[in-house]
Amino acid sequence: METRLRQFGEVETSTLTYDDLGCAIEVLARHVDEIPLYRWLLGEHISDIDLRKWLAEILVRPLLKAGCVLGSRRDGRLVGLLLFQPHDADLSPDGEPPLVPADVTRVATMPGLRERFTELLTSSQLAPPVDDAVSLRLALVLPEERGGRALIGMMREIERFCTAASRPYYAWTGSETLRRYYTEVWGANEFAVEDWNGITMYGLVSDRPPRRRTESGPA
Repeated sequence: METRLRQFGEVETSTLTYDDLGCAIEVLARHVDEIPLYRWLLGEHISDIDLRKWLAEILVRPLLKAGCVLGSRRDGRLVGLLLFQPHDADLSPDGEPPLVPADVTRVATMPGLRERFTELLTSSQLAPPVDDAVSLRLALVLPEERGGRALIGMMREIERFCTAASRPYYAWTGSETLRRYYTEVWGANEFAVEDWNGITMYGLVSDRPPRRRTESGPA
């Protein structure tokens, strides 16, 4: 998705490019422990910053190449990320697969993490509510920006994309905070609840197309 730079107060929202990989990794690596699924994956290695950066890179890299990462900036500094994936997105536009051998060998000698990573890759995926729904893979803003305009700006871009394509968006989240945010602020509906390795995962879906928020909407 290509989006022009949009201003929301002092926060700018745009589609990130591959040149933004480094700063995207830094933001995600600092806060990936807040996401229940990835906290489970890293387990006893959760405090290892190098492994957090490894995980952040394999999450962000293929979606950056596909033009499916939104970012919010304040004064030029990246303060928020939203990773999304349309069902028909090409995650290998340059011919390189989303996951390369080096990504796997990084954890091949780490018992526990190795097995959890294999399970994450090979287990049944949490299903979308409909085949063409746009997956919100991950949304994160820095603590000092929470409750502000950073996430709102990125969600509005998702609304625009889904409205133009007449598709709903959906998310699976193990976070009660995000569950409430999507339902109470953005009008999403809960379509399923699943237990995944002891994590309660909530499936949330928007209308088709999403109900547009007004300027006086979520604040």
